[in-house]
Amino acid sequence: MVLGKLRFAVVGTGNIAKQHVHALLSCGQNLVGVCNRHAEKALEFMQSFSGYEDVAPAVEGETVFDDLGQMLDTVKPDVLYVTTPHLTHVDLACLAVRRGIHCIIEKPLDISLAKAQYLKEEAERNHVLVSVIAQSRFMRPCARIINAIQDGKLGHPSFGQVSVLAWRDEAYYRSGAWRGTWAAEGGGVLVNQSVHELDLLSAFLGEVDQVYGQWRNVNHPYIEVDDTAMAVVTFKSGAIANIVVSNSVNPAQDAFVHITGSNGHTVGIKTHAGVEASAGIRPSSFRPVNDVFTLMSEEQLAEYTKSDYEGVSDESWSYHFFAEQVKEMVHAIENQRNGMQVHLSNDINSAMGCMTIFNGIYLSQKLGRPVTKDEILADSMEQLVNPSTKAEPEEEAPIIVPAPKPAAETAPKPEAASAAPAAE
Repeated sequence: MVLGKLRFAVVGTGNIAKQHVHALLSCGQNLVGVCNRHAEKALEFMQSFSGYEDVAPAVEGETVFDDLGQMLDTVKPDVLYVTTPHLTHVDLACLAVRRGIHCIIEKPLDISLAKAQYLKEEAERNHVLVSVIAQSRFMRPCARIINAIQDGKLGHPSFGQVSVLAWRDEAYYRSGAWRGTWAAEGGGVLVNQSVHELDLLSAFLGEVDQVYGQWRNVNHPYIEVDDTAMAVVTFKSGAIANIVVSNSVNPAQDAFVHITGSNGHTVGIKTHAGVEASAGIRPSSFRPVNDVFTLMSEEQLAEYTKSDYEGVSDESWSYHFFAEQVKEMVHAIENQRNGMQVHLSNDINSAMGCMTIFNGIYLSQKLGRPVTKDEILADSMEQLVNPSTKAEPEEEAPIIVPAPKPAAETAPKPEAASAAPAAE
């Protein structure tokens, strides 16, 4: 199928934004505008792509802006790409959605489930498509698992395991003032480094029912947020899962998601192999594999996986699967315009799965008990109305570096975030 050509604008010019621009340009899309609250940074970013045929000239007030509303009204893009800090995602996306502009949003969709619900309603009201970055879902090892589950080859999924044993040093957290803060990042390893694995877990096992978890700051005293968390999650299907995620393991170890079915078979994907990565700074060279797949012999699996990354060069590895998600979005917009059925691998509903898990862990620690999905959403709604109710850490065990109490989270209305910071 021939891919159409749409007009894309980007808000946020941090490290990961560069990979997303390479992604949209690699599939023939137009970059028509860039926004950062610091106009000089937006100008520098736009100029860095000036040699590309599909990039508009960098001109302040025409293609380069420090105000998102002004950019949207001036360049009138088909799609807004949101790559700013987590807590600004929905606020900025709403400015586009209300103008009938589709959105691709970096993970996670937001920190606030209440805001995500609001964006969902706004998108439906304005007939706008919203895709949330989940590049792992576009990789063949992941698709192999989803197909096995959907085809009933596991019986029904009974339980899952998530393990992310990573490391982030002080230099990583000092690389951006927003990192490691409640006010800007909204959390730690749960909302950033392990969000892809949590997303896959919810993609494999479905809607969350209940969460029971705790988090700690083990060895990063210079950040406010979690570097380690553990949880047990129950799903509406009856499946259960255990989660162990950490940024405090040096050197880093493997990360994986495994699913076992009622017939005893297990399928899984290893997402990292002890490789420390910093998005946009030092991308991981590891390519995810099915580390366990008992539905076929090791020889059969090895034969299948030979072609998993055909056509993906080392040069394009950091953005190739972002490009696959861009292509899906372009096709979806074209289908919508032609009155055809629309499919997105990770729409707002789907993206709220991992958000429910990490919000549930924070709330569970605050209340000291398991919490239901309804309670998690209700707590998020309350935080939006009354920020002083935001979950605060309990007292830590003596052997663990205490995590400072987060500052009260402000919850601006979406229209108040026109000039939100870039993810730098």
